[in-house]
Amino acid sequence: MASLVAAIVILSGVAATFFLLVESHPLTAMIALVLSIFFALLIVMLVPPVGVTLFNSETPAITISQRSRASFPSATYAVVTPDGHTLALLRKSLFSRLGRNRWMIFDTTMRELGFAQEDSLLGAIVRKLFGKFSRRYETNVPVRIAGSDVAEIRRRNEADVLQIDGDPIDDRVLIALATLVLGAEP
Repeated sequence: MASLVAAIVILSGVAATFFLLVESHPLTAMIALVLSIFFALLIVMLVPPVGVTLFNSETPAITISQRSRASFPSATYAVVTPDGHTLALLRKSLFSRLGRNRWMIFDTTMRELGFAQEDSLLGAIVRKLFGKFSRRYETNVPVRIAGSDVAEIRRRNEADVLQIDGDPIDDRVLIALATLVLGAEP
């Protein structure tokens, strides 16, 4: 919700800036642009970081914690074991809100291990508009690690299923990724 409000503030600020430039008021146009960016960042920074713990029966299995201060324009999450060991970092792409959602998977040294991305750009846009109304508009999200498909987050025909096919990465990282894709994507 905060990202939506921040986007509205930025769009309004850009429109006001354009209008003021057309009306030959460059100083007030710049002030309007700076203020809209400032307030958009302030709105996003007021949202507390996300922290979720997934349990296996009574025992904590993994914790997904937001590492970046704000979730806009992109967010980074750490997948952490109960003993505090970081398994991987998951980062949502900067342009995910506009097109296909893309999650990059990094190790603890920020070396890219793989990514998960929606099937198609057109399907992603249709999903953002109509996916909450009908499952047939949802898109699946294949996960690629080291150049091969290792899993798929299925949303279209099956009700939110993580299908793991390979074994090059800890399954808990894939479960955390599926949790973020299924629970945090608009």
